[in-house]
Amino acid sequence: MSSQWNTPNVPHKGWKCLDVVDVRASGESEDEANYEVCQMCGQERIRFVHIMEHSTMSDGLRVGCICAEKMSDDYVAPKQREREVRNRSTRRSKWLTRKWKVSRKGHPWLKAGDYHLVVCSEGHQPVQYRLFINERRGQKLYPSESTAKLAAFDAIEKMKARADS
Repeated sequence: MSSQWNTPNVPHKGWKCLDVVDVRASGESEDEANYEVCQMCGQERIRFVHIMEHSTMSDGLRVGCICAEKMSDDYVAPKQREREVRNRSTRRSKWLTRKWKVSRKGHPWLKAGDYHLVVCSEGHQPVQYRLFINERRGQKLYPSESTAKLAAFDAIEKMKARADS
């Protein structure tokens, strides 16, 4: 891929970051991941993708941290956003290794900060799993216990983010 830095009509400054995403799925090995290519400089194997927008461009660009810094003319926030996403990914990958206790009824449960989590199996064939957070019954059914536990992690992260804002 050629560099957009040399393309006429592509602005170099004034970009804003909409989001930073980790393209490597939880539990996926480094070799299995579908890394991206920076749409600004062409650098390959970008894991943490900064999604950038500009008022004069109809389409945004998906770029690496260094290009995000240059495009936004901000040499602090892109690194900080990427570090937060990286830390979240690390915490999420370790989530399933936590020791969950088992209730008298045989349901895995965990106390995580202010949250009491319980995963209950439902049905027979196929068995599905429901998540309870602080005794509130979740609406969604999950195909595996692990998927329900990861959903608990994601829900807690969203609730913490809302509380912080």
